[in-house]
Amino acid sequence: MRNGLLNFVSPNPSSSAAALVIESEKYLRGLRELMPAARIKFLTTEKSKKIFDLCDELKIDLLIGDYTRDGLSGEPKIFDVILAEDCFTFAPDCWRTLLEINHLLKDSGYVVMKFFNVRFIGLLELLREGKFPTNEKNFRAKWDVVKILNDAIYKEVSFAPGERFTEKDFPQIKNWIAFGFDNFSEDLLTRTWLVQARKCESEVAALKEVYTEEIRARLARLIHRVEYKIDPEENFRTLMKFCKDEKIFDEYLSDFIRQIVVHKDAFEFMKRSAKNFNVNIE
Repeated sequence: MRNGLLNFVSPNPSSSAAALVIESEKYLRGLRELMPAARIKFLTTEKSKKIFDLCDELKIDLLIGDYTRDGLSGEPKIFDVILAEDCFTFAPDCWRTLLEINHLLKDSGYVVMKFFNVRFIGLLELLREGKFPTNEKNFRAKWDVVKILNDAIYKEVSFAPGERFTEKDFPQIKNWIAFGFDNFSEDLLTRTWLVQARKCESEVAALKEVYTEEIRARLARLIHRVEYKIDPEENFRTLMKFCKDEKIFDEYLSDFIRQIVVHKDAFEFMKRSAKNFNVNIE
C-alpha cells in the first residue's frame, strides 16, 4: 500500500528508470516495489548497519553525505524521480537545493516533497495563545512554495494533503473563518502538504520521452530556422526529410511545433507547406 510521497510516484518496471531518495529511509521498500528494475540511490548521513543491510537487500546504491552542507552534485539529467521529503524543512537554502535537484532530473522527471503549512489552524491557535514554535521559519504557505518552485525553474506543481484533521478536531475553525481566513481546499485543517514539481509540463514531458535528446534538438533547430525565416522553404524541406528519416509521426511534429513556435504566421506557413509533403499539421 502506498503512503505519503509514494502516492505521487507512478509504477515503472523499466530497467532504464532511475530514482534518488534523500534521507527518507521509510520510502525505500515501497519505491522498490513500484520500480522493481530501476536504479535507485539513497543519500543519507546515517551509517548504521540497519541502513547498509536494507540497501543491500533492496539492491539500492547507498550514498553517504549531507546535502544540507555539501549540496547535491552529479551528472545532469540522471533521475526520473527524486524523493526529497524534507527539503523545505531542513535545507538552509531550499531554492538552491531545488535548482540542484532540477539539474539532476531528466526532462520528464519530477521531485516530490512535503512542507509544514503556515495556515494550519493548530499553528494559528498557538499564535493566538502567544506561543511560537521554534522552527517557525520552516512553515510555508502554498503560494510561497509555488513561487520558490517557479523561481527554481519547475513548470508544473501539484499538491495533495499530508496530515489533515477534521472540524471535530478543531471546532474553533468557524471563528477563524469568521475572522476572514479562507479555508480553500481545507487548507486550515491541513498540517502538512505533499507537493510534486515537474521539470516540464506533462504535455511537454510526454513529447520528450518519445525521441532522443539529439533528435529533439535537431528538430527544434530546423523548426526555429523556418520560424525566423532563415531560408524557410529549404529548411522546411530539410525538416520534412528529417521527419521521414527519423520516423517522426505527424501528430508528434504538430504538437512539437505548437509547443515551441511563437509566431503565428510561421505556424500558418508550416501548415500550408506541409500539405505538399502529405503531412498533417494542425
